[in-house]
Amino acid sequence: MELHIAFDDADSPLGQCTTYITYLVAREILSKRLATFLDYPHLIRLNPNIPFKTRGNAATALHLQTTPHNAQKIVELAAETLRENAEHHGKTSPALAVLKGKPTPQLRILYSRALRELVPRAYLEQLLHTGRLGPVNVLPTPHNRGLVGALAALGAYPLKDYTYELLAYRDPRDKTPRKIPATLLKQLDRRYRPLLFATYDYAENRPLAVPHGPDPVLLGLRSLDPRILEEIASHLAHTLPDPKMIIYKTNQATDAHLTTTKTIAQLHPYDSARVKGTIAKPPQTLPRGHVKLTLTDHTGTLQVMVYKETGRLNRLAKLLAPGDTVEVAGGLQPRHGLTLNAEQILLWRPAPLHIRIPPRCPRCGHTMKSAGRGKGYKCPKCGYKDPNAKPTIKTVPRPLDPGLYTQSPRAYRHLTRPPEIRGLTPLPILVEKWIYPPPDT
Repeated sequence: MELHIAFDDADSPLGQCTTYITYLVAREILSKRLATFLDYPHLIRLNPNIPFKTRGNAATALHLQTTPHNAQKIVELAAETLRENAEHHGKTSPALAVLKGKPTPQLRILYSRALRELVPRAYLEQLLHTGRLGPVNVLPTPHNRGLVGALAALGAYPLKDYTYELLAYRDPRDKTPRKIPATLLKQLDRRYRPLLFATYDYAENRPLAVPHGPDPVLLGLRSLDPRILEEIASHLAHTLPDPKMIIYKTNQATDAHLTTTKTIAQLHPYDSARVKGTIAKPPQTLPRGHVKLTLTDHTGTLQVMVYKETGRLNRLAKLLAPGDTVEVAGGLQPRHGLTLNAEQILLWRPAPLHIRIPPRCPRCGHTMKSAGRGKGYKCPKCGYKDPNAKPTIKTVPRPLDPGLYTQSPRAYRHLTRPPEIRGLTPLPILVEKWIYPPPDT
């Protein structure tokens, strides 16, 4: 029988990580030979704009083939591991969801909504009460918030657009700064890129693969080829003092949250969406370097913020002009009205730039100047006047090209697809060693 189990909200601002608890469960399942894995463990990122997320708004899932007898053992193992290791904090609501059989279409719809919207608690409770999600069982939680992610992670299977991530862990009690040499990350990046990506930001001279919070994740390496991650893990297994690693299949780096296009009138707080429209006013650069744009379509007007931290996207925003046709993708926040925080800008059509060229003096050839509104032009050199003279209107190229503009690496979100892997596809292969230490050691 198929068994799918999912976890969410096991971390807090103080520490722990849902992926680490999932690692513990996966390793126990393998060690006790309770099931075979239908795929890699899944790491599912959901809408990054949800206000009560803990950190990265991630849920995890294990997809298994097992017997009814072992299925019960696995569920008990998962529940016990979650209870013993989850953070208990006022902001958390550790959740476990179990599905026996294949995920239903309604679970898939829930996943799609959780990627791009704020899923109301009442809507989830109605789905559970009516049984529309299929034969799912859930571990009750105080707020049911964690259940949204756990059930959505069930609905994500099988992932159609994905990448891979190798996560290495330290002791969850260790809150000290991580000591991953920058030279190691640069060596890995130069050897494997672009199939290994988002590893090091050379412009800012900072690592992208090393987190900074109090969680047990030591290192996270992202790739389109799991064989590369298996090779790196084999090397790290001989260098880390306590090697605990797992390869996840994930929707990270796919832009999965930015696939829905809406009109301005259709937007709601905390949506992740794309909005096509026209720049209505000249960009306004705020004191801290952020840029405010005014976007309009046939249904209304929307404020767009392009923060300084987005780097190259912020620089593009300063070059936009009224009349430019753009499609802005990002997250909606209810700040001073509804505001779209830009993650991407697709410049469809720059508005033409027209300049007025004053006429030349027919007497001495000098450039003439306006004599006042409706009074024509006069020559500042020889004094010649022509009340009927008019400027020449010339169209000149804009200093930017149509195309997709994205954030600089320092502003990447987990779901952001880096430019270097656009057009590339992941390798669909299950490697032999996707968890360390191997379960037979």
